[in-house]
Amino acid sequence: MLKKLDKSKIYIVAVVSLLIIVAAMCRHIDRVYYPDKSILGLLRTVIYLGLFAAWGISVKNRIIQPQVRRYLVIIASLMFFWILIRGIKFHLVDIVLYPHIIRALWYLYYLPMLFIPLMVLFTALQLGKPENYRLPRKTLLLYIPTIILLCFVLTNDLHQLVFDFPENSVWTDKEYSYGFVYWPVVCWEFLCSCAALVVMLFKCRVPYSRRIMWLPFLPLATIFIYGFMYIMDVYWVWLIAGDMTVTFCLLIAATLECCIQCGLIQSNSHYDELLKSCTLSVQLTDTDYNPLLKSHAAKAISSLEMRQAEAEPLILADGYRLSGSAINGGHVLWLEDVSELLAVLDELREIQDELEDKNSILAAEYTLKVRKTHIEEQDRLFDIIQQETAGQIDLLAQLIEEFESSETEDERQSLLGKMTVIGAYLKRRNNLIFLADKKPMLSVRELMLTFGESMDNLELCGVDCGLLNKLDDTVETAAVAAMYDFFEMIVERSLGVMSALTVAIDRSDDGLIITVNTDSSADFSDVVTANVNAVRDDDGEWQLTMCLN
Repeated sequence: MLKKLDKSKIYIVAVVSLLIIVAAMCRHIDRVYYPDKSILGLLRTVIYLGLFAAWGISVKNRIIQPQVRRYLVIIASLMFFWILIRGIKFHLVDIVLYPHIIRALWYLYYLPMLFIPLMVLFTALQLGKPENYRLPRKTLLLYIPTIILLCFVLTNDLHQLVFDFPENSVWTDKEYSYGFVYWPVVCWEFLCSCAALVVMLFKCRVPYSRRIMWLPFLPLATIFIYGFMYIMDVYWVWLIAGDMTVTFCLLIAATLECCIQCGLIQSNSHYDELLKSCTLSVQLTDTDYNPLLKSHAAKAISSLEMRQAEAEPLILADGYRLSGSAINGGHVLWLEDVSELLAVLDELREIQDELEDKNSILAAEYTLKVRKTHIEEQDRLFDIIQQETAGQIDLLAQLIEEFESSETEDERQSLLGKMTVIGAYLKRRNNLIFLADKKPMLSVRELMLTFGESMDNLELCGVDCGLLNKLDDTVETAAVAAMYDFFEMIVERSLGVMSALTVAIDRSDDGLIITVNTDSSADFSDVVTANVNAVRDDDGEWQLTMCLN
């Protein structure tokens, strides 16, 4: 494969060298035998135009980095332009009849002469950079002196600061002297060329070594040597390479081509050899999936499998995954050995099934545990209810027995009223037990509802009730339960022997205070304790007070 690659390069170099030799022979024959314009001069111009056009097209197709490709195409275009206006000047325009056109074409030489070194410098700055690298914006400032100097050259007829022509003569490039602006033009070209040389010297150093790739410097050094000898008017240099335009263009193109061949300028040539030697199973097809190029490791794939892989990766029977993608002019397909991954995937699926079974068992166990906990919690609350309301439950059972054995309707109505009062207490007291298990504080509204429901049922029994609440914030659930028990104790003792009952709830410095006033005929003197007081006035009404710290 390497031999084939070397032969291809040798063939291109041979063809280019042959064309250059033919063009040089045309120059010598034209200069010796045909001093006036001849067809050989035009042929020579066409040869060089073709060479630089072909090199520009080749660069556009080969170079990867967009910025470098743009600079190289500009350089090739400037060379093409330089050769073109040179050919027009020497072979198509008569100097005697059209001196102004000849002079304008001569001035236009400096467009490529100024911009080619600048573009070479930009290219050198891009060497070795990533594909998406862009030069800093400050480098655009280099355009300013280049454009200014070019404007001086193109407008030389107005000021003669670049080329000074003698008076009373036709202004041509045969007889002139240099103005003071000419030297900045030459210096700027020299500075850009030297800067490109220094940058390339730095970029051509092989990483982690002191070695330098010298191939790009051979034509570049030749440019400086040739330019010096040309200025010194060395005869044999003029004899061999007297056409400065062509010589400079060829040497610049050779320098940049050496950078490409050395790898300093990234190119995408010889990808077919790279693909064939690739260890991956890759192949390129046309739009109809006909194979065009494949690696040595590529396996046979049917057209149907190729089309299926275009939509999504396809797993083949032998453990390979076929993937594909559309590219310009066809498709690329590649195989990956995923047999080990598939084995691991199968193992993971088995583990997943086992984990799902275990999770199902754990979920069932958790559900049973939650249900058991819920039942245990219900049992605990029911035990508390049983303990807290055991007296009322027994009293309600006694009232029910009396109701069943009663004979008169009035007695039944009285017992039914007492049962509703006891039932209301059981309902509200149980509610307080459930609430106390969830939150330690209750709103005043909940307190009012608790006492209010019992009083509503007392009024059904003919007892006038009143409730005065002076609390405006939350109340401890345990305190509400204690006050409600105190209230219920008074009610149960007074059922059937009272006609009025009022409750007042307030907060003092010592804590909560509940005061119950009733005209009950029952005796409450035995309920007096450290925090409970019972006083009976002259009218026989009782005032019972309980203080909760």
